[in-house]
Amino acid sequence: MADNQRSVETSASPATVWKIWSDTASWPQWNPDVQSMTLNGPFAAGATGTMKTKQGTRQVQLTEVVPGRSFRLETTVIPLTRFAFECQVLAGPAGKTTISQAIRVGGPLGGVVGGMMGPQIANSFPALLQGLARKAEASEGRG
Repeated sequence: MADNQRSVETSASPATVWKIWSDTASWPQWNPDVQSMTLNGPFAAGATGTMKTKQGTRQVQLTEVVPGRSFRLETTVIPLTRFAFECQVLAGPAGKTTISQAIRVGGPLGGVVGGMMGPQIANSFPALLQGLARKAEASEGRG
């Protein structure tokens, strides 16, 4: 399902990108889709919270977190589906950092819904990834 993943490169360090990405209170500052995001506890696997977007308010859960590198956030948007957002920060060549996000749709209707909505949702990722990159660069004095 690589076609449902998008990536951007930034000159900001992986550590800076991770610091911002794992600070969910900052998400509305750089993610055009998120109006608010709160976690009940630290940014760690098992943490639950609430994300408010233009499309509505959703309960979310961090199901995997590899500090400094990746996380997986899951939510139910449509009954009988499970949307998983897989987010990754990787050090790249020439001092660049690659930031990527993918969507995977599971559950009984996951195949149908994912096939219809996955590419459309993934096409919204570059704007938020670029917002994250700009915030990270600015916090390092590069923006």
